Amino acid sequence: MVDDGSPDRCGLICDEYAKHDSRFVVLHTTNQGTYKARNLALDVACGDYIGFVDADDWLEQRMYEELLELALKHNADITQCEIVNEGVYAQTRSKHIGYTKIYYQNELICAMFQEEITHGLINKLFRADIWTNRRFLEGYYHVDAMMMAQVDSFCNIFVRIDAALYHYNTTNPSITRGRKKLIHVKSMKKLFSIYSSMAESNKMEGSFFICREIPSIGRLFTLSKEISVKILLRHIRYMHRIFRKHWGTARTTREYHNSPKAKKFLWHIYYYCPTMASLLVYWYTKLFKNR
Repeated sequence: MVDDGSPDRCGLICDEYAKHDSRFVVLHTTNQGTYKARNLALDVACGDYIGFVDADDWLEQRMYEELLELALKHNADITQCEIVNEGVYAQTRSKHIGYTKIYYQNELICAMFQEEITHGLINKLFRADIWTNRRFLEGYYHVDAMMMAQVDSFCNIFVRIDAALYHYNTTNPSITRGRKKLIHVKSMKKLFSIYSSMAESNKMEGSFFICREIPSIGRLFTLSKEISVKILLRHIRYMHRIFRKHWGTARTTREYHNSPKAKKFLWHIYYYCPTMASLLVYWYTKLFKNR
């Protein structure tokens, strides 16, 4: 358990657990961010499997038992359950497919873009040797998604079940839902650069995912002390170049043809005028929130 400079009694609560159960190891640090904290934990972790839990989330009691049984049964490197969004933001998608499914290395990126494999870490159990020489990139947000976008480089067998065992708390403020800073802009560029690279081997699924997601990012950014008009416009131009690169392929997919007309209309506006589309998304989101 990593007490990452918590300003409340979390550190003391962690110490109480460690007093009564020797399996708990507590690391106290100054606040250095989520991924630095996870890297510190990986340096001392000694189990055969690794899982990650955010401090304000909660698990069904049997979650890791079920994921471990699944890993042992199928000799899987990673296993995954579904997520329940708890709060006002339906932030994390977790697609229900109706049965246990096994993915092999050459299927992983496609499944990730189709969101059968979620882009986060919290609802998964990893074989520990995946992390022997692997650590999280520091100085960015969305690093979990950056990691999972390259899942085929460290996973041969991935198994998922539909059981909803991880409860993701979206009520409290977080670094990705709070006031935006320059690091948010930098992180989004880095993430979609990785997505764009991975889409080269999964053009249909990757291109549609990228072109669906990029126009919606307009709801995320507002002007602030760190994000000037110049920075915002430069960011929109950068993301627009990625969008245009994949737009031709995205329009040929079944997912595009099955999308609502309003979505298609937004994407077409974004193709020709990304700044206007970004403003429309931002204004719509503000109006929706106010209601």
